[in-house]
Amino acid sequence: MATENRSADGIVELDVRPQLRAGEEPFSIIMETFDRLQPGETFVLHAIMKPAPLIPLLEGKGYRAACEQLADDHWKVTFVPKNQ
Repeated sequence: MATENRSADGIVELDVRPQLRAGEEPFSIIMETFDRLQPGETFVLHAIMKPAPLIPLLEGKGYRAACEQLADDHWKVTFVPKNQ
């Protein structure tokens, strides 16, 4: 199950590594979480690989992406509104 955490400082984190490891497609969970963002909130996604197709999609929605590979199977992608 995906884990979503919302902090008081405007950061929403979503970990979809369990779904990906189970062979499930988490795109709908990712987009549902993204669509619930409040103006100015940052979206942090944890995945087992770099979500290359997702990056230009969310950049087209007004966010910029920063990717970090934390382990062989752990990527952290931070999407920040371009106006910040």
